[in-house]
Amino acid sequence: MKIKQPKFVKSILHPAEKPVPVLPEFAFVGRSNVGKSSLINTLVNIRHFARVSKKPGKTRTIKFFNIDNRCYFVDLPGYGYARASRPSGFSSLSTAVGPNGPRTRPAPER
Repeated sequence: MKIKQPKFVKSILHPAEKPVPVLPEFAFVGRSNVGKSSLINTLVNIRHFARVSKKPGKTRTIKFFNIDNRCYFVDLPGYGYARASRPSGFSSLSTAVGPNGPRTRPAPER
């Protein structure tokens, strides 16, 4: 798949804020500081497309990237590193992601 027009859509704290239109989602999940954002940058072939931090535990929101209006790449916060205090809205975020990583949701009806 050749990616031609990737776009950052939005960052969310609550699942109810998911972007419209509903498209299939590919979630990037893993421990803090393992390269989830770097992988997204490599896939879209744009060096600073998804923000990359040198310090683990910096990403606190769920980030949606529209990939050619065909799907979303979803950059999830890492888990397993808790240096900072939990931000407000963290309980909703952890419900969406789950204590052991994200839950999958069914694909949209076509």
